[in-house]
Amino acid sequence: LSLSSAVPIGPYPPPLQQVFQAPRRPGMGTVGKPIKLLANYFEVEIPKMDVYHYEVDIKPDKCPRRVNR
Repeated sequence: LSLSSAVPIGPYPPPLQQVFQAPRRPGMGTVGKPIKLLANYFEVEIPKMDVYHYEVDIKPDKCPRRVNR
């Protein structure tokens, strides 16, 4: 058995990104009644890009007394 063609070896391909899947709901509610609901929605296509979310909370250790008045 011989191989007649060589397979080029290069950098590894980037890992596959998994599609987000929301957790499954454990069950249906037991209180309440079913209703008809109309919704106005549309599909949104977002271009592939990096999105950054920052949450900054600055609290001083102790405020001067005159600021609290």
